[in-house]
Amino acid sequence: MSNRTLLQNIYLFKSLTPAELDAVSAISQTQPFGMGDTIFLRGDAATALYLISLGTIKIQQGTKSGDEINLATLSAGSHFGEMAFVDGAPRSATASAADRGELVVIPYDKLKGLLEKTPAIAVKFYRELSLFLCGRLRVTTSDLNFAKEKNVSHF
Repeated sequence: MSNRTLLQNIYLFKSLTPAELDAVSAISQTQPFGMGDTIFLRGDAATALYLISLGTIKIQQGTKSGDEINLATLSAGSHFGEMAFVDGAPRSATASAADRGELVVIPYDKLKGLLEKTPAIAVKFYRELSLFLCGRLRVTTSDLNFAKEKNVSHF
């Protein structure tokens, strides 16, 4: 699958024209990964947005007791690493490969440059990103409410 084909199927880029998709594809690069490879660690400086072309990536956080909590398991057509693009904070979780596959990597500096140079792409990208993050916040709020209700029922 070409980078452009993957991009047009990822919601962040779904509203881009073919020429705009080509511009984003031009700043992306492919990166193979093997089973167990670490893509990044929690606390690392964030430098890129990742799209999964093939394979599966686990997003995890460690607990104070040393256990690993699986936050998400992402497969082909998914993306990760978008939060730090917005706020510049270090990675909030660890991403590692559950099997072999391939990523499409979009470096933040190149993406920021493209968005600054091409306002039409920026408007579409930021709109889709804000809708995605709102959806994620709604799920988190629902999960927290469920956990709160469950804890209260144990007393």
